[in-house]
Amino acid sequence: MNDIQKNRMKQIRRESRENYLEALLILQRKREEIRSSDLASFMGFSRASVSQAILAMERDGIVSIDEKYCLHMTDAGRNIAEKTQRKHSFFEKNLLKAGVDPVTAQEEGSRLGHAISDDSFEKIAGNGMCKEEEI
Repeated sequence: MNDIQKNRMKQIRRESRENYLEALLILQRKREEIRSSDLASFMGFSRASVSQAILAMERDGIVSIDEKYCLHMTDAGRNIAEKTQRKHSFFEKNLLKAGVDPVTAQEEGSRLGHAISDDSFEKIAGNGMCKEEEI
């Protein structure tokens, strides 16, 4: 595997992790106890796929599983989830304001949020496009 392929695989894993964490954040705002099966239903993935992803995130210290098999984000995991959600929301709202249909705005806002670095996002959100508070 060449460096380009390795970097693409890293990006795919990062995007997947961000999506799982953002989904977990959304679910945790609705209720206290979230299990892998809840996350699988919410995301439309198999329980096996979600369990595998959760175990990897647990190894990386961004998710923990308690004695009742409930999922919890660590501070690092919550930070990633909140940044991801902020980026997605910002781009989706800007696309909607520009006249993009809602389904496309949601899909593309998500992709843009994953594609941009935190530093670039802060510059755009602060100086470039519509400011967050204007949306």
